[in-house]
Amino acid sequence: MTSVNDLSGTPTGPWPEHIAGLLGQALRRLREEILDGSDEDFPGLRVSHYRLLELIPPEGARITDLAEVALMTKQGLGQHVDYLQKLGYTESDRLRGDRRVRLVRRTERGEDAVAYSRAAIERVEALWAEQLGPERFEELREILRVIGA
Repeated sequence: MTSVNDLSGTPTGPWPEHIAGLLGQALRRLREEILDGSDEDFPGLRVSHYRLLELIPPEGARITDLAEVALMTKQGLGQHVDYLQKLGYTESDRLRGDRRVRLVRRTERGEDAVAYSRAAIERVEALWAEQLGPERFEELREILRVIGA
């Protein structure tokens, strides 16, 4: 029997040609690009943290609202926020009118992390546009919009 730890990063069999497998491979490349060099400037962050940081609007947001947008439980999102706060990427305060509600904001360090992840995504988009050609890349973008709608 083969251990999961012995498997390479490339699945065999029908999975690589399955649409979910192809999308997964593309997403893996995107994640790798985002994390390439990330630990130097933003230690401890995973792609899910960058995504959460980007979801926080400049004026801040309530944990409940962020959880809904991120498709997470309030508890799970709260744990992510606590972790990001511990590392200095977010800050939160209780609302004066309702002490049960936490308002989360990005810190300057969090803003820098968002800028880093956006630049990484732009690098991937530029690479893919180069590989596909600008017209095919825009077609890919439109297809993903339609599928995701």
